[in-house]
Amino acid sequence: MIETQAHQGIGRAMNALQEYLIRKLLLPKVYLDVLWNGAPVQVLAIDRAGSGDVHAVWMMYLAPGLDAGVSSAALGLFLPRTVEEMNLWPAVEEIKARPTHFRYVAIVSDDPAMRGLIPSQETVSKALAEDGVGRVGILVVDMTDVEPSVRVILKAERFRSSKEIVELADRYMAEHTANWELRE
Repeated sequence: MIETQAHQGIGRAMNALQEYLIRKLLLPKVYLDVLWNGAPVQVLAIDRAGSGDVHAVWMMYLAPGLDAGVSSAALGLFLPRTVEEMNLWPAVEEIKARPTHFRYVAIVSDDPAMRGLIPSQETVSKALAEDGVGRVGILVVDMTDVEPSVRVILKAERFRSSKEIVELADRYMAEHTANWELRE
């Protein structure tokens, strides 16, 4: 039972993130639980509105029970239970190295205190690309209400594009079926 609830909670959080990206982008193709360039990504969106921008969301779990009975591979990234213990930086450093235009960390939590989370100046600074072009966005998926909701804690900024990202996006869209897309 706990494993089923954990999977449902994770799925509901992914759905909330999918809806966030659908509203944010013009013509996205959204993929759930994928391998992007060999790394697991919980939510991937590729905007087809001319830009082809790639948005990747890595989820971290603070909600009790979401890690119960679920393998660490299925969970992807994991955070401790309390805000005081929260250490995003090893994960953010790894995410900054991933080939995407927009990168996000989504903290999934059923703690009402997370609604008031404000990024420190250190957080803002560490989320930036080394050259300042690009910033990892931080989202909170609030699981306390009947409907999960997504709140932007730190707005993502576009990282530099590259031939590698464009080729990965084109190849990925050609080889995979999207979980959600606007059909013509």
